[in-house]
Amino acid sequence: MKSGHPYKLNPVVDGQPPEYPFTKLEDVPEGYTWDDISYVIGGYNWKARFIDKDGYIITGDENATTQYNYYNPDLDMGNNWVGYHAGEENKPYDCGTCHTTAYSPEGNQDGLPGLIGTWSEPGIQCEECHGPGSAHAEYPMSFAMNVDRDSAACGDCHFRGVPEEVDAKGGLIKHHEQYEELFQSKHLTISCVDCHDPHDGVIQLRKTGEQTTRTQCENCHFQEAQAQKSEKHASSSDVQCISCHMPRVTKSALGDPEKFTGDIRTHLMAIDPNQIEQFNEDGTQSLSQLGLNFACRGCHVEGGSAEPMTDEELQAMANDYHTAPPAVEEGTAEDTNSN
Repeated sequence: MKSGHPYKLNPVVDGQPPEYPFTKLEDVPEGYTWDDISYVIGGYNWKARFIDKDGYIITGDENATTQYNYYNPDLDMGNNWVGYHAGEENKPYDCGTCHTTAYSPEGNQDGLPGLIGTWSEPGIQCEECHGPGSAHAEYPMSFAMNVDRDSAACGDCHFRGVPEEVDAKGGLIKHHEQYEELFQSKHLTISCVDCHDPHDGVIQLRKTGEQTTRTQCENCHFQEAQAQKSEKHASSSDVQCISCHMPRVTKSALGDPEKFTGDIRTHLMAIDPNQIEQFNEDGTQSLSQLGLNFACRGCHVEGGSAEPMTDEELQAMANDYHTAPPAVEEGTAEDTNSN
């Protein structure tokens, strides 16, 4: 499996850090050694948090920095330690529902008081989605393998609150809300697996230069792909459909709201060409469609990769962006002049 699912929770064995496909986690929070750590939460790509020998998430005192963020080249940020619930004592690990396989809320894994519930395997392994594979192998007629292609199955974990609301904080969408984002648009009629292979994920494929999705936007939206108002966009290999329609509005570990960039692409997709802002007045909820701040100003901002543009300029460009110009009939004056 190439996705990050198996690496949601990683045991520390014999005082040795977990191994990951393409990242290397060397350090632990200040004042600790690897012998003091029972599990690492994450560590696959964005960040890592640590669980002590009593099963509690390490938070430290009010000035402690106990979460490690990997370096993000797109943001030129990271490779640093930040606070996580600093000053909160004995923070239990109660994330097993979405971080482990065959989770039960009863008991304490490994007999550690801070670990709420028990599980058969750490991380999201095959049997969490497909059922008891070992039993199926031995008794294939009695135990069927589960293959659920419904987006709601992914939404069991890629989900934060209620599907009608996309939670936000600090100028960015909170992470693991892909199902709520998809719920805002007509893309809800398709399944996550139409575009994604959950066994391959995205990150490892991107690092090896492979196609990260099963299909391309252009396969369905072929007319929009052919009609683009900006010639620069149409001719640039750096500008893809997802650059505007799936900008990085979401933050897992790192983000720069002033440059309208987080570290995960959103699944909102639809752009309102007359909407500038992305969030409600108090910044706690994202609007259902993308505003031009994120659809455009991830590039068109001071210090960005493209020339800054005013609200009015962005709206003028965004309106009718994918509307094809009227066809010129053969033999008309325009057709004659063009020759």
